[in-house]
Amino acid sequence: MKFFENARVGKNHWLLYVAMLIVGYIVAQIPATLYIVALIAEKMATGDRQAVREMFGDGKMDTFLDTIPGFIALMLTFLAWMGGTWGFFKLFHHRERMTLISGEKKLRKKNFFWGVLILGAIIMLLLGIEISIFPDDYKFSFQGSKYILFFILCILLVPFQTGCEELIFRGYLMQGFALCTKSKVWALVITSVMFGLLHCANNEVIQYGFFKTIPLYILIGLQMGFFAILSDGIEFSWGMHFINNFIAFTIISTEGGTLSGNALFMTKREAVSVTDYIVIIAEFALIYFLLRKKMGWDIKKAFDNSGLKNNVPPPYFA
Repeated sequence: MKFFENARVGKNHWLLYVAMLIVGYIVAQIPATLYIVALIAEKMATGDRQAVREMFGDGKMDTFLDTIPGFIALMLTFLAWMGGTWGFFKLFHHRERMTLISGEKKLRKKNFFWGVLILGAIIMLLLGIEISIFPDDYKFSFQGSKYILFFILCILLVPFQTGCEELIFRGYLMQGFALCTKSKVWALVITSVMFGLLHCANNEVIQYGFFKTIPLYILIGLQMGFFAILSDGIEFSWGMHFINNFIAFTIISTEGGTLSGNALFMTKREAVSVTDYIVIIAEFALIYFLLRKKMGWDIKKAFDNSGLKNNVPPPYFA
């Protein structure tokens, strides 16, 4: 289990982490900023100043994000953040970039596809059961060529959106907090809370309330982080994250939810309920017991902190 131990190489002063996050965030704003500037310029060119003012009203920007150009701009934001982190990482920390992804310092594609396969199968099975039981709650919403284009764009771009979040939270930050606290459990908890808070601006949070939705995102973060620790890298959790978002974007969305305008099925059922919490906890157990032998998972070994505590030289988090 070298994913966390490899993070001890190079420079790891806490100020480097702060600077790296700031640089990544600034780079991430470029695509969305260019998109908004282009929208404003288009409206101004037609003399429609009122339309410019209305763009920034409550919920208005979500309408733009539901368009194909808006979706591309949003995904490119994550691509830019991922690229910025990847590009500046070695300069800041003086260690190989692949140590952010895997304990083996190489991309294990099979782990990614196992994550896609197992969680994708579970979600689609549960979705099929739910639609068969409550058919009136679902509306088929195929939009022809627009949907096909959106589907292709999701295949191409959602891996970068989810890869960015996994690289930042389950890679960069979880390694950093593990070095700081000398505990993988604390690193898992802290990054999961941060991951949950990242989604505060989502429509579901606004619609259903902070205390009903954010704990669900934190639980999802715990799920992803748990399997990242077990598999000694982020590839498996990246695959899970990708297929979860891909299905949410292209197959089933809740009316009023984030990016809800392009999915194949729409539902008015509540986007966040007690059932969702139960399902995610059940997924934890089911995925672990189905794949623990196949993937060689060992919880005791994976969560052992001895490699973080022994012979850690200064100036690590000095």
